[in-house]
Amino acid sequence: MRGGGLALVVVAALFSGAGGCGPDTVTLPTPPKAEETAQLVALYQMPTATLDKTNIDQVRASAQAKLADLNLDWLPTLLSDVLARERKRLEAAGLSVDPNAAAEDERFAGVTAVANVNRICAGWDDPAGPPDQAANGAVQVTAIVDSGRLNPELWGTASACKARFSPESTGAAIGSETGLAVTATLDGTLIIYSLGPLPTSAIDAQFLVSFEGMIGVGDKVRSASFDFELVNGSVKFRVPVESGGDAIVTVGVTLGIQGANAGFSCTLTTLTCESTG
Repeated sequence: MRGGGLALVVVAALFSGAGGCGPDTVTLPTPPKAEETAQLVALYQMPTATLDKTNIDQVRASAQAKLADLNLDWLPTLLSDVLARERKRLEAAGLSVDPNAAAEDERFAGVTAVANVNRICAGWDDPAGPPDQAANGAVQVTAIVDSGRLNPELWGTASACKARFSPESTGAAIGSETGLAVTATLDGTLIIYSLGPLPTSAIDAQFLVSFEGMIGVGDKVRSASFDFELVNGSVKFRVPVESGGDAIVTVGVTLGIQGANAGFSCTLTTLTCESTG
């Protein structure tokens, strides 16, 4: 990702003293699907599916099939990059970058702001050429700061974003095992829920993302709708279970599958699952 710009609009501040003005009336944009997003965050914390030996193989197979469609070798890196740039711009304005903390600077305690970031994508050329949104697309993200505090939900649009990632840039925890560079395309809507401070890189990223649109590698582009959670290099995703509810899958050397009542560790080489209690 490279190029692009930021629109940071401070829409309210408080004034006091003789002859001072009162606070402006402020209407912040409403984060889309806020209620659904909050429910999704809660689901990742408390899975709803009942797991046992009769259905774990079906859940493992569903998880394995879905794992291949999440593009974890490049998408977390791209999103982390966008959030890292959002962090830099908010920090430069002295605004909060952590939804769990109040503004550190008392001067901004009553400030309400809207930050719109437009990042032009780097494209597929190696090395990347000058920023060219018409050729390579962009990712636009909106964040709001309400009374000095960052709202955890950010949202935006990827518009025909083309980006190239090497295996080294994606990180071992979520990286590709092929050793080949990835030429990626992203085009759709994004809702990102920050679970901690906005990141400086994919290594310290803490967010849940929901995506709907078109996604692909090379010339293989498809329609997709999914969500996953990235916390300090560890990826989790949701798998619906035929008997009802959702299980949460943790990506690692094995697949950790957690339900409401039990957890399992599944080995992909042998396609076997063992109870973890």
